[in-house]
Order: sequence, then structure tokens, then C-alpha cells
Amino acid sequence: MAFLIIILLSLVALAIVAYGSANIHSGMFIEAVCKNPDSDKVMLTYDDGPDPINTPKLLDVLDKYNIKATFFMIGEKVDKYPDIVKEVAKRGHTIGNHTYFHNPWHNFHIHRQYMSELKRTDESMRKLGIDVKDFRPPLGITTPTVASSCTRMKYRTWGWTIRSFDTMSTPREKVVSRVVKRLKPKAIILLHDRMDDVDIVTEKIIIATKEKGLSL
Repeated sequence: MAFLIIILLSLVALAIVAYGSANIHSGMFIEAVCKNPDSDKVMLTYDDGPDPINTPKLLDVLDKYNIKATFFMIGEKVDKYPDIVKEVAKRGHTIGNHTYFHNPWHNFHIHRQYMSELKRTDESMRKLGIDVKDFRPPLGITTPTVASSCTRMKYRTWGWTIRSFDTMSTPREKVVSRVVKRLKPKAIILLHDRMDDVDIVTEKIIIATKEKGLSL
């Protein structure tokens, strides 16, 4: 009986740790920004870029409405598309670190390996004249390694309040509807500028946000 109790408690503990790892909002391992800390505005954030086709189209939409967003970029893509990265910065948007390879399993690497990936991405940014202060872990997965690395790098770590699930095989109308239904002041919207139609989805979200009397 005692053995079974130990197994049960161990399973419960593992479930709690798994939830804390997979849910950045839990705050179990790291305190992440999960609402706009600077104002009541709605924030647009984009992961997994830059993309040679979709990011430029998105930038034009953001310019059209004079909106600044935050782009969490993958270092490997930064090295591949430096001109797009420089254009994002030139237009006044914030750029953050999203690791170098965007492999979620890297979140479970030893500290030295994880730090190496973060530093590699930062170095790619510095070569373009960009100083990175912000970070979002792939898939929002956090671990003690992620937490200690972010502390060492002095990052501000970001979560979100509205996950669009735009990377799933979902019609863009449903993506927009999912976001709009959850809109409120200080919201942080998670989108991906590697996705086709991100410019169309973003414009629809911007229009709906303004119709609700909210600002971006």
C-alpha cells in the first residue's frame, strides 16, 4: 500500500510539473509578462519569423494602421533573412529572441546548451544593430533551465493572454473569431508571421479591436 501511495504521489507531482512546464501562465518556473504592462492597449505579437513572403505583407498592414508590434524571431531565420529583420526594426517594431532553432526539446537541455542557443540568436541580432531585451520560449514551455537562462541574460520573458491557434488547420475566419471573442484591455495576442494570410487575419483583428473601442 505504501508503495502504491508513493507511485501515486510521484505521478501527481509529475503531472503538476508537466502542467507548469507547458503553461507559461502558471508561473511555476518563470514569471512571464502575460498582459500588457505598459498600457491598456491590446498588443500584437508574432512568433517564428521572419518569413520572406508573409512578414513584409504584415509590415504593410501594420504601417497602414500605424501600429507597432513585437516579433519574436528564430535565430536561424534571422541569419537567413537579415534584410527583413532590419526592415522590421526600421519600421519601429520590437524584436525578441525565440531561440536559434525553435526546437521545444531544447527547453529541457542543460543550462550551458540553452544559454549557447540564446547567445547565438542575440549575436545574430547584434550583427544587424539590434539589441534584444525580450524573449518568448518556444510553445511557451518553461523549465528551471529556461528560468535561470533568462535571469542570466536579463530578458523580459513574454507569455500571452489570447492564443489564436493560427498554426492549426483552421479557416482564418475562425482564427479571427477566436481572438475577437477574447479581446479586452491589456490583452496580448499570439500570432505567427510565418503563416499565410497573417496580414489578412491581422487586419481583421485590428478592425474588430477598434470597433470594440479598444486601441492597439
